[in-house]
Amino acid sequence: MINNRLKRYLYRVGGYSPAQGQQGLTLIECLVAIIIVGLIGSAIAPALVISVATRVQSQKAEQALEVAQSEIDRVRLLVERSTANTGNLPPSTTITGTNPDRRVAEVAGPNFGAPVAAPTTAFQTREVNLNGNRFAVQSYRTPGRFVGSVPVTFAMGVRVYDYDAVLTGTGSLDKDPAALRMVNGVGQRGRRPLVALYTTVTSGESGNSLCQYIQHLNAAASVPSGCN
Repeated sequence: MINNRLKRYLYRVGGYSPAQGQQGLTLIECLVAIIIVGLIGSAIAPALVISVATRVQSQKAEQALEVAQSEIDRVRLLVERSTANTGNLPPSTTITGTNPDRRVAEVAGPNFGAPVAAPTTAFQTREVNLNGNRFAVQSYRTPGRFVGSVPVTFAMGVRVYDYDAVLTGTGSLDKDPAALRMVNGVGQRGRRPLVALYTTVTSGESGNSLCQYIQHLNAAASVPSGCN
């Protein structure tokens, strides 16, 4: 009884309605909530896009490194097993000037165009698929030193590009690796390699391999005593 009298008094004085506590949200309140949610979503959307794009780039860079290292390991294994020849090694390219093996990184990037199954020039790429990601690989070597068809030593380079980067354009792609930083799209991997590795491959199986290697480095100018 007292509670009912108190409610009627509050209704007369302050406009309190007994059913007021049971009312839901009004249309205006719903619109305000929607606007607030929209503002929050528009504020965090760019950060989400950057986060996803950067994560994709990092994942592709890790896989590209694996692809490049496996290509170098493949060539080293061929040389170590004495099964390497001009037919199963990467295409050769000519570097003018002195010390071509030390300047292997100066070779231009590959030409634009779809990758081919078996590149015949140093400026073609071949497709490699790793865990659902497609890459275009430029693999090449310097002329080095050969005895007949058997390699003694040569320098090689491997650059791994995003597959889509090589499809359209004119001229050649960049040779310097992409900077792996925060991006909101493809970033530099649209034109630059994700990974670029350079190394020297030398045969050590034959008895005169060391002498031939020294001759190659010295341009046959001088060799230690005991070498033929």
